[in-house]
Amino acid sequence: MKKIGFIGLGIMGKPMAKNLIKRGFSLVVHDIVRGPVKELVHLGAQEASSAQEVSRNSEVVITILPTSAEVKEVYFKEDGVLVGFGDRGGIIIDMSTIEPMVSQELAAVASKEKIEALDAPVSGGEIGAIDGTLTIMVGGKENIFNECKGIFEAMGKNIFFCGPIGSGEVAKIVNNMAAAICMQATCESMILGIKAGVKPNILQEIMSKSSAQNWSMNLYMPKKAFKGDFEPGFMVDLMYKDLGLAQSLSSFFKVPIVMGSVARQVFEIARAAGKGRKDFSAILTTLEEITGVKARLE
Repeated sequence: MKKIGFIGLGIMGKPMAKNLIKRGFSLVVHDIVRGPVKELVHLGAQEASSAQEVSRNSEVVITILPTSAEVKEVYFKEDGVLVGFGDRGGIIIDMSTIEPMVSQELAAVASKEKIEALDAPVSGGEIGAIDGTLTIMVGGKENIFNECKGIFEAMGKNIFFCGPIGSGEVAKIVNNMAAAICMQATCESMILGIKAGVKPNILQEIMSKSSAQNWSMNLYMPKKAFKGDFEPGFMVDLMYKDLGLAQSLSSFFKVPIVMGSVARQVFEIARAAGKGRKDFSAILTTLEEITGVKARLE
């Protein structure tokens, strides 16, 4: 089994790294926040003091970071991942959700150093990361994808090869746009129904078994927002960022995304209300405050 370096032990990265350890992989870990590093070391991982030290002691490096800028810094800086591989080559797997063009740029630079690159963003939220049931969308060379499939299977349940480098990012961006739109539709529908006199439990049961069913209504909201739990999860700020990526993609390809643009404004309202660090289902609370009703399951 390949020795894996893992950079980015946040809400998603930490449970994903834990699942790799559970499946027997040897890990070298790094994060600017010390707490998660100590937790992984306690489970058997090796600590690295820099991104360069991670790649120097690994065959495959996985990153999962919030933005394109952070991804570029971790890979391209003087003590970054690419330098650490030296002349022996390796594989990098960026599981962040970023611009596809950045994934392509990263792969182009890495190839000059005999380093293969995959982009592999994930969907399924913190729950999926903990349970090891993530959907993973991979772009890159298919033979490298096949070589790393066991790594992906340790973290996810539904693994898809999407095509050339950047394809995974495209799939993730449009998936998250649809998820944001569904979340907004779910919140509005529930609040309207409750305001008009139908109990939340009845609405949720009906809508999860009828034509309105979606992931937010069926699974996510009952476990989080409908219980009054708005701790992330997947933050409002991150969904807003991903909807921005969708807008950039739509501008580049000249494809209108009317509902995606409206959804981004809804998340902007939540951010303006100070809810950026809350779970993305916290857009529900904005409607609750306006209407004076709460969508809570009994």
